[in-house]
Amino acid sequence: MISVIIPIYNTEQYLEQCIESVLDSIYQDFELILVNDGSEDGSSEICRRYSEKDCRIKWIDQKHTGGSAARNRGIEECRGEWVVFVDSDDFISKDFLERIAEERYQQSDLLIFDFLRLKQKTKKAADLKRDCGKEYQYVPEDRLYLIESFLTGIQLDENGSMSLLSLWAKAYKKSVLEKYAIRFPTELMLGEDRIFNLEYLTHIESCVYIRERVYFAELHPDSVMHKYNPQFLQNDIRYQVLVRKCLWKYDIWPLVKQSYYNSVLSCMADVLIRGIFHPSSPRKRYENYSLCKKMHRYGIYRRALRYNGKTGVIPRRILLFFFRKQCWGIVMLISKACYRVLDMAEEL
Repeated sequence: MISVIIPIYNTEQYLEQCIESVLDSIYQDFELILVNDGSEDGSSEICRRYSEKDCRIKWIDQKHTGGSAARNRGIEECRGEWVVFVDSDDFISKDFLERIAEERYQQSDLLIFDFLRLKQKTKKAADLKRDCGKEYQYVPEDRLYLIESFLTGIQLDENGSMSLLSLWAKAYKKSVLEKYAIRFPTELMLGEDRIFNLEYLTHIESCVYIRERVYFAELHPDSVMHKYNPQFLQNDIRYQVLVRKCLWKYDIWPLVKQSYYNSVLSCMADVLIRGIFHPSSPRKRYENYSLCKKMHRYGIYRRALRYNGKTGVIPRRILLFFFRKQCWGIVMLISKACYRVLDMAEEL
């Protein structure tokens, strides 16, 4: 059996499409766990209605404690051999669960598929272009390669559309989650899925990457990644501590040091672009500069800057070069320009 866990918070306008995509699956031996995380809109009523119609649906209502706590509750309650996470504003293909259930994959610990970011409303997942179906097998000796790929954010296939950073289009073994007590860190507002995946990757014995698009993520202007978050910097500092702690815990750190600092540099650019200099930030300019100074003093960031000339795309190198020189005015201008470019790219 496959357990599909959907954490829900104020997504009533997308929720029915998400639930229907799971119910419309070709493979029907699944349970659907809806964890309503204190929604203040009509999401709870939608959950109630669907749970009354289908005995495979389990509806859980809890106080608003965040996506991590909601997913952890789902893991505690689920009974399937495989665990799949779906965001409540996304949807899946009819054959996603069927592919997971294939006999040849049952000895694997992790299944990875491709996903598609949708820039506008799409009618049906079945109408969307499929990918090539090529497969890649990974054994214990490949674990370090997978972790380095996680840190650098690269594709396992240059033409693929997967991400080791997110939960999208993946199937996890419940036995691995329980054996190693792998859960989502509740102290993070962003990046909790990355910590979960990193912890999981350190324990897997086998993995299969199937190049098929089975998950469809719709881009919304009100998503967490688009909203202004005043705690962006503080959250990233906590995230970096957890990543490094995990790498040290499993004696991986000396082997992936440069890849780790490449990851830190990417996060630094994200903090500047989407956090400190976010267009919706109500802070004064001097307050943003003060946050930059605080960020500049933080040890992990300072050590990562030594690698800035060796790795990463040119715009990131330029941005962080001026950050290292403490040219806050130039950093602000580049950050705002980068935000506009990224925002325009998502609208195309």
